[in-house]
Amino acid sequence: PPVPQKEYKPNSGSGGVMEMIEKLIHEAQALTAESKHAEGEAQAAYEQSIADTNGSVEALYRDILVKSKAKGKAHKEQLEAESDLSDTDKEIEGLQKYDADLHGDCDYVLKNFEVRQTARGQEIEALQQAKQILRGASAN
Repeated sequence: PPVPQKEYKPNSGSGGVMEMIEKLIHEAQALTAESKHAEGEAQAAYEQSIADTNGSVEALYRDILVKSKAKGKAHKEQLEAESDLSDTDKEIEGLQKYDADLHGDCDYVLKNFEVRQTARGQEIEALQQAKQILRGASAN
């Protein structure tokens, strides 16, 4: 829309132009003050945002440090557990071999028990007969 203009009066003097210039100067000063105030608020908000961000970053770095230490400790414990597991597996293998050897020995003894028992019985009987023969020989 067109700006309404006052009617031009050539000889009325320069009062209207001076008023308009003064009005523009006051408006410019008000706009400058408002801009400075807004810029100050924006600067304060920016600084607060930076402070908050720095605080968050520091907290996250502390979390990273704590979690890195925990991860290192967990990794160390895992390696120790794996080593213990390996040692235990080797020990179990040794025990299984010992069990198999012992089982074989026991099976041999059980298998030959009757034969050995019979042989011992015959040996005892032979000794008793020899004893009786020797007693009989010494009695005569």
